[in-house]
Amino acid sequence: MNHHYCPLCYAEIPIGSVICPVCGRDIEAWERETPYYDRLIWALRNPHSEVRMGAILSLAHQGRADAAGPLADCAARYPVDVVQAMAVLDAIARLPAGKDKRGALEKLSHHPAHAVRVSAAEKREVLS
Repeated sequence: MNHHYCPLCYAEIPIGSVICPVCGRDIEAWERETPYYDRLIWALRNPHSEVRMGAILSLAHQGRADAAGPLADCAARYPVDVVQAMAVLDAIARLPAGKDKRGALEKLSHHPAHAVRVSAAEKREVLS
């Protein structure tokens, strides 16, 4: 039997499910009523790295300053995925300067991965 995942709670559910049997949410209504930007932010929590990466790249192109914090949170939530964290830094670098961007870079300057810490510090220095 084929399955896919609820976009809200990420439980494995049968293909074609309209209501998630785990969280009880109406999947189609949520996708129809939730703005694209908000769905991208939510996708940063997806357990599948390829879904998160797609959201990271899309958010970089959205160019909204308020995406910086959720992007940094994504990198912190999955600290072993250094490639993803570097993509997050590249996405944040493309966002407009401001307190959101500075805060996100500050958070990532404490990331467990050395490469991420160094890159975040360098990008933060450029803002100063």
